[in-house]
Amino acid sequence: MVTTALIGKETPDVLADFEFNEEGTKLLRCAAGYEPVSQSYTKSTRQCRVSFDRNHCVGCPYQEQCRPKIHKKIATFITSKNASNRAKSQRYMQSEEFSNLVRIRNGVETIPSNIRKNYHLDKLPREKRGKFFCGSKVAALNFRKLFGFRKGLGKYAPNPMLA
Repeated sequence: MVTTALIGKETPDVLADFEFNEEGTKLLRCAAGYEPVSQSYTKSTRQCRVSFDRNHCVGCPYQEQCRPKIHKKIATFITSKNASNRAKSQRYMQSEEFSNLVRIRNGVETIPSNIRKNYHLDKLPREKRGKFFCGSKVAALNFRKLFGFRKGLGKYAPNPMLA
């Protein structure tokens, strides 16, 4: 399923590079490649409180995105596997492949709204006659698209996902 709108809080892109174990209870490696010194997992919130060596986080290029709390000897922050998965999804949504899939979906989703608005689908009777009229309205829409395409009026960009 391709969702074109992901609602909710944006996560930092760097979280996509964090490695967790299968269950998501343990952080194996951060984006810079460092292993945590210690960590604890909270089952109710499904989050890991992770501690790294202070020297690793102070000079890290990802410090602005991770925003760890720097203490005397360690740097800590809280993260989860769900946040990492969300960051991976957001990264995928920026890719060219995803934008091609969105174009296909948006081309299909306009058909029901067009039929409802222009062909008054809601006012059709709910019987055999109504089903026939509904089918004929869909066919009319398809023929109109076909004739526009044949005349050269339709400006359809080629989609690499369909080629």
